[in-house]
Amino acid sequence: MIKITRDINKLRDEIDKTDKKIIELILNRMNLVHEVGLTKAKNNSRVYVPEREVAIYKKLSAFSGISPKEIQSFYTEIISFCRKLEDILNVGIQMDSLCLLGIKKIFGEYVNPIIVEDFNELELSSTKYILAPLSKSTLDFILKNNWSIINSVKIENETLYLFSYYENVLIKNGDIQFILYNKIISKNYIEFDNNIFINLIPYDELNSFENLNIKILGFVPSI
Repeated sequence: MIKITRDINKLRDEIDKTDKKIIELILNRMNLVHEVGLTKAKNNSRVYVPEREVAIYKKLSAFSGISPKEIQSFYTEIISFCRKLEDILNVGIQMDSLCLLGIKKIFGEYVNPIIVEDFNELELSSTKYILAPLSKSTLDFILKNNWSIINSVKIENETLYLFSYYENVLIKNGDIQFILYNKIISKNYIEFDNNIFINLIPYDELNSFENLNIKILGFVPSI
């Protein structure tokens, strides 16, 4: 039998005090994010920086001993709540319940899904992101507009890819690079059309293919 050594009401009082401290820290984080946002606005910089968010999850994991993916599962909402001070992003999707789940998992609660039948219908001056499975039509869209793969999310065993007008810049070893090539040069590939493949290459192995005629489609920061 477990012996209760402390009064439950006192424990609840301590929880309430801890909750107030958490809210105070979140408010402080919001103020700091607002200051960063003002600087970004002057420089026309990206609001959403996935490689920076992954770095945050890894730092908090090292500090706490909680895995980066577990940190991501709840900290995404804190980041989303703070990011709305800079902007609530428009993300293009096609009518698909998995994509609706996917953008919430990537961006948190504060995101604006723009649902279209064809991504070419999007107003690209206000929508800089789309989320979709890899397909020829999606790839045609991003190649035409010179967009990049910047993130991915798995929902019910299907991988969805986040494509953007912006590209990730803080590339590190271990991140996954996506390249387009007309023959198989890796065991990790996705065929999307006859004799054309998307290859998933760890960034630190990319130099092995530097003399080949390839197009880099972007990369996903590894968590």
